[in-house]
Amino acid sequence: MNVEFITTPEQAFTNLLDYPFLPNYIDVNGMRMHYLDEGSNNDKTIFLLHGQPSWSYLYRHMIPLLVSAGYRVIAPDLIGFGKSDKPVSSDSHTYTNHVDWMSQFVTQLGISHAAAFMQDWGGMIGLRVLAQQPEWLDRLIVANTALAEMHGLEKFMVPKVLKVMAAMAGKPSLLTLSNNINYGNWAGYFRHAPKLEIGQVLQALTTQPLSLAEIQAYDAPFPSPEYYAAPRKMPEIVATELDQVNADWEKLKQWSKPVLTLFSDKDPFLADRDYDKKFQHNFSGAAHQPHTTITNASHFLQEDQSEQLADKVIHWLQHTQF
Repeated sequence: MNVEFITTPEQAFTNLLDYPFLPNYIDVNGMRMHYLDEGSNNDKTIFLLHGQPSWSYLYRHMIPLLVSAGYRVIAPDLIGFGKSDKPVSSDSHTYTNHVDWMSQFVTQLGISHAAAFMQDWGGMIGLRVLAQQPEWLDRLIVANTALAEMHGLEKFMVPKVLKVMAAMAGKPSLLTLSNNINYGNWAGYFRHAPKLEIGQVLQALTTQPLSLAEIQAYDAPFPSPEYYAAPRKMPEIVATELDQVNADWEKLKQWSKPVLTLFSDKDPFLADRDYDKKFQHNFSGAAHQPHTTITNASHFLQEDQSEQLADKVIHWLQHTQF
């Protein structure tokens, strides 16, 4: 499958605050997929998977802590985000394609029996990769993510309701989105905004203030609208490919390795809606684990409570002899 893509100029990423990491690249369908690979001399590996519209910059504070604890850390940028190449057509950004691209990435690295921390689309994509490659991981941490499992009327109605919500939201401004963060405004903003202010969107979904340099770092991968295809499209494919997702859930329910949930208390999308309980109930390896709600943290909890997250991940991995 040939995909027309563009590459964010490297100069867009010069002198990023707190991001001293060297770039690494793997060829995926003729595109460069960027990833960080820190602590490569360490025996055990943990993958850190981001979502929309962030990139591996989201993990900049957690990475050194995990490496210091003795882990190799691999943090890829999804195709269309960060330093990875960016397909220019929204048609390229199907759920299947993103799962395939990440699956190719995992296969080419050849690392198995690893751990992974998955948030947002990092979970929606990474969990389906795990369903298809169960030997990839021996430990799983899920945070502020979901994987739709829908049957019957719900499977029929939810995609339609989401489309209606996006349509009714119209063309919300950044201010409208920030003041009322819901699916409709999220999808409407990313579909229609002439300029995507990615850094400001991240700020709207964090409890801690971001500096101007940090906001600019989140803007860096998308210097002009021709780079926007991925962040524009991802909200619209949340509830797609439900037959495949249901099938992958059935496979995941057979995966019995240890699972930890670390959801936050102030996530406008997921807090108080029992998404963490769904993982706890469906994974046998989640039983009797120290699941925790991360307090004073919004959707992008890696920004709000990076030290606490890293500490809980490290202690849990050590406790489970990983």
